[in-house]
Amino acid sequence: MARRALVVAASRYDDPRLEHLPGADADALALSEVLRDGAIGGFEVGVLKNRTRDEVARSVQCFFNAAAPEDLLLLHLSCHGIKDSRGRLHFAARDTEVDTLEASSLDADFLNDRMEQSASQQIILLLDCCYSGAFVKGLRTRAGEHAVDVAGNLGGRGRFIITSSTSLQYSHEDGERSRDGAKPSVFTTAVVQSLRHGTGDRDGDGRVGAEEFYRDVCDRVRRILPDQTPTLSVNSATGDLVVAFNPAGPRPSRPAAVEPVAAATPEPGLAAPSTNFPFDPVKGSGYDIGEVMKHLNQVIDLVSDSQRTTPVRPPYFSEVSGKRGIGYDKQQVDAHIERHLAEPADFEIALRRLLREQGAALIDAGTSVGRRVAKLRDRCHLLNWERLIGHVGTGRIVNWRWAVAYTSTHLCVLDGTHLLRVSYRELSSLSVSSTSRWETWSGSNDQAGWSGETEVVTTTVRFGAQAAVFEEPYGELMRDALNAFVAAMADLRKRHPDWFA
Repeated sequence: MARRALVVAASRYDDPRLEHLPGADADALALSEVLRDGAIGGFEVGVLKNRTRDEVARSVQCFFNAAAPEDLLLLHLSCHGIKDSRGRLHFAARDTEVDTLEASSLDADFLNDRMEQSASQQIILLLDCCYSGAFVKGLRTRAGEHAVDVAGNLGGRGRFIITSSTSLQYSHEDGERSRDGAKPSVFTTAVVQSLRHGTGDRDGDGRVGAEEFYRDVCDRVRRILPDQTPTLSVNSATGDLVVAFNPAGPRPSRPAAVEPVAAATPEPGLAAPSTNFPFDPVKGSGYDIGEVMKHLNQVIDLVSDSQRTTPVRPPYFSEVSGKRGIGYDKQQVDAHIERHLAEPADFEIALRRLLREQGAALIDAGTSVGRRVAKLRDRCHLLNWERLIGHVGTGRIVNWRWAVAYTSTHLCVLDGTHLLRVSYRELSSLSVSSTSRWETWSGSNDQAGWSGETEVVTTTVRFGAQAAVFEEPYGELMRDALNAFVAAMADLRKRHPDWFA
């Protein structure tokens, strides 16, 4: 029996009418790690982040087609959920267009068909979707109108379907929701924390069944959002469907007679340290969630800067106020930042540290130097969510015609006329070669003459059919910088393969 999981997250959208969901990336990372943990989930995990509709559909179909009858499959979707004019549910991908929703999104019928045709008898579907994007204000569901009935659309044999809210609650706009834009998902956070702490193991047998898991997740969500109720739909599930294992192991039914009874270990609370983010949300006593998700990387980068002279100490973020305010647990966030002093747990922070160690010029968009690299940004064809992190230092003046630049997702190589945009996951396909020649030079004046030879290095960078060429004064500089960067990234990939998935 194989345990296989597919985590699908869409945090960025090409259609400007679809709000970005930055928290979805953190959701995918945290969930994939806890599912992959052999002491908890033991799943073989695949992760899809910000892929097109066709890429998601193909991967989902392959995921279900490859299953054997005894395999346990878990599919998690973290994205916008949208309904069409007939009330049918659609899941948004990166390239989903509101005007062509049926053609550019993954609809519930497609997902239902894939599960129907799968040989697996045990399927868990976790839906974390904001059903009420701002663009569907006129399509709200009124009481009594089950316009989006998830269980009705996706019901079937051998399935446990857990959703982040009911089919009516997605019409709320003014209250807190589990799938708001700038915030990580309360629902997926509850899923991750339940699995990590094993609190779904309510009967103490060391195993977390699907219904136990649902009850624990539901309790966690409602502690934060009392008006939001996750739902469970069960359809002819066969066998003992074990979602996960309690990392603490089974609890004994009674203490041994010859041993003193130890004090009961309290259930891990909201202050328990987390190895990943998102962190446990708390009411009225934590760091502001929006600030944490927006500035966490910058704070960690500042704290871990070896050249910093001004001390940076907690509190790192402002705190929420009011009884209904929701914030992240301060102890967890502080502990997470401290861990980055030893080893970054975030790709962009690791990239900044790597570039700093190699002497690259890092870019802070808020400084005067950062504002002077607008032409370099334009030449690198940055997407709206992509950030320019740094470039090979060539002096105080940023040369935007001949440059090697590093963004949050790509290596950009520019030789004056060509642009090579290389995804970091494709760096192994990049080749760097150099040739050199000696040029003789001479000069004289009224009193003397002189001459000598200078080595001129020409560096050629190839990626597929594209090539960029650098000569003096940049040939040797770009060669050394690129070779060092590719080698360092290969080492980083060995340590964190999930960052390059």
